[in-house]
Amino acid sequence: MRPVPKPTAASRARGALRALLQAYGTGHVKKRLWDVEFSKGRWDCLDRTPGDCVYPYLERYAKHGRILDLGCGSGSTGNELDASAYASYVGVDISGVAIARAQQRSEDNRRADKNRYQQSDIFSYVPDQSFDVILFRDSIYYIPRRHIRAMLRRYAQYLRDGGVFIVRMADGAKYRDIVETIADHFAVIETHVADDPRAVVLIFRSMEQSNAGVSASPLGSADTSQAPRR
Repeated sequence: MRPVPKPTAASRARGALRALLQAYGTGHVKKRLWDVEFSKGRWDCLDRTPGDCVYPYLERYAKHGRILDLGCGSGSTGNELDASAYASYVGVDISGVAIARAQQRSEDNRRADKNRYQQSDIFSYVPDQSFDVILFRDSIYYIPRRHIRAMLRRYAQYLRDGGVFIVRMADGAKYRDIVETIADHFAVIETHVADDPRAVVLIFRSMEQSNAGVSASPLGSADTSQAPRR
């Protein structure tokens, strides 16, 4: 087995520049960068993610209602969820290449009547309806850290009564600052940590919604254990 080559200074610099552009670049720059990466296959590894740890929570909290997926990529979530778990789904991504793939997959899977896609920057996107779940699946870390709280508060206006945010991140320890921002400023209902692959799932809503007496978790009590097996 060949040893994995260590990153060079040049590759680390390119990675740092890429991260800055993805978070702080103009809409045109970000769209071009993501279109190139999807076209070249950088994200092909995410095209098939059956059994992901976020799915049991997403399917239960959707309550056969509406889902908004911010940073949907090539459409894995909208095509792998149990189709009976939701009534309608809107996927948003800045990459037109990803959106085209997601639309084609939904047509192939006969979900075109339930799944709708829009090309837009998730930071500035304005929904045209309210949702039972607003999902950030491995996308929230591309938002500048100082803007995450305000962005979530803006999107909270588009949650239906009893609705929740669900945030899935690849490594909760690596993104502890985002976890802490959510824990400090929102009402966390559940936290789930997965080991294989490593991931954290946070389910939460705004403090205002929580204080208004929104109904409790459909799972019952708070769950800090492993997700139920599917």
